[in-house]
Amino acid sequence: MTYRLAIVRDLAVILFWLLAALGGPSFAGEVPDFRKGINLARLHSLPARDPGRPGEFLWPPFRPPLAAIGDGELQDLRAIGFDFVRLPVAPAPFLAVSEGERRILLDGLFDTVKRLQAFGFGVLVDPHPIQSGRWSAPGMLADIGGEEFRQYGDWLKVLARNLKRLPASKTALGLMNEPQRDCHLVFGRDWTEIQPLLYDEVRKVAPELALVLTTGCYSSFEGLPHLRMAGYDDNTLVDIHYYRPYYFTHQSLPFASIPTRYMAGLWYPGQEGNPRRSLALSEDLIARLRREKGEDAVPRDALEQAMGGVLHYYEDPPVDRAYVRAHFEAMRRWADEEGVAPNRLVIGEFGAARPPVGMPENASRYSWIADVRDEAEASGFAWAYWDYNAGDGYPGFGLVFDNESRKIDPDAVTALGLDAKALQAGSR
Repeated sequence: MTYRLAIVRDLAVILFWLLAALGGPSFAGEVPDFRKGINLARLHSLPARDPGRPGEFLWPPFRPPLAAIGDGELQDLRAIGFDFVRLPVAPAPFLAVSEGERRILLDGLFDTVKRLQAFGFGVLVDPHPIQSGRWSAPGMLADIGGEEFRQYGDWLKVLARNLKRLPASKTALGLMNEPQRDCHLVFGRDWTEIQPLLYDEVRKVAPELALVLTTGCYSSFEGLPHLRMAGYDDNTLVDIHYYRPYYFTHQSLPFASIPTRYMAGLWYPGQEGNPRRSLALSEDLIARLRREKGEDAVPRDALEQAMGGVLHYYEDPPVDRAYVRAHFEAMRRWADEEGVAPNRLVIGEFGAARPPVGMPENASRYSWIADVRDEAEASGFAWAYWDYNAGDGYPGFGLVFDNESRKIDPDAVTALGLDAKALQAGSR
């Protein structure tokens, strides 16, 4: 970044907060009334990489059958009670292709948004960077004077110019999903300094479009104390993700951090669980992984690490409804302090993973889902369950049992407080 450009960026941040001190910008838009949502993460996210070209993607990057959803599926989702869709969109394929290919991808994205709205859904478009590389969140945010950040900002403005033509009550645009790992960076540019820059540029081209902020800590509520709403207008939502405790929500997932990926059978509430059973199931899982992937694919001390995680889960702190409620109380306090109406805070992601194929079902995940959903609604917050689809090769968080049958889990529907009986008359 050049010295002159750095000064310009710094002045932009100063101007943003100066406007905030003078009372903040006004707006004439309509805040979307999102309430009960579902993430459709496969349609325009998780692009297919090209094995022959590192860092590049196959064409088309979003590939059926997962990057598709039928009319009957959408009818079922509406019938059981979902009123909006959080639509993750990976920026990388849009930014890494030719102008003609980009136009095709943009047309496809806007067709999806219009289609979802035609079925009665509101749509929150969520820019969802890939996990690593040039177009990851760290790659784009490392240098706000760099080409990656500039291209990303320009892409956001293109999205905004098109989305502002759609019904304001059913449309919103996020600025970036899970932008940084740390709640607040002491050294280097923190997200709280970068977010106003993106917000200001997008707001200029779409004065009445609802925009969606988020926090550090991978969009967790722990980052809220660092987010100040002065300077943002009232047509601004805040997207917070809730996966607590991580050991429970991500247990056994192949992409989870160690030791979580080797843990199984954790129960919610913890007081009703059996640590010995959880340890035995974790041992079974590790043995299964060694048989399927080879001894070298699993660390020798995997069981020892899993045991430590299991014991920690059951002992410190007690994991129950009060544990969940305390986190939502913290979110409500922040909203009150910042003057944010409850309906402007969206729990944009929450979910608990199913056990791997061949492992016993964990019925307590429905209790966790119900408690989180209930606390969100009691707080007046909107929510969007993660995710509709199952994982790619593993059960994951899916509302559906698997990606082949696309059969919706009625117990999950009930836990979400929706109408499971409507599935009996479903159109599929």
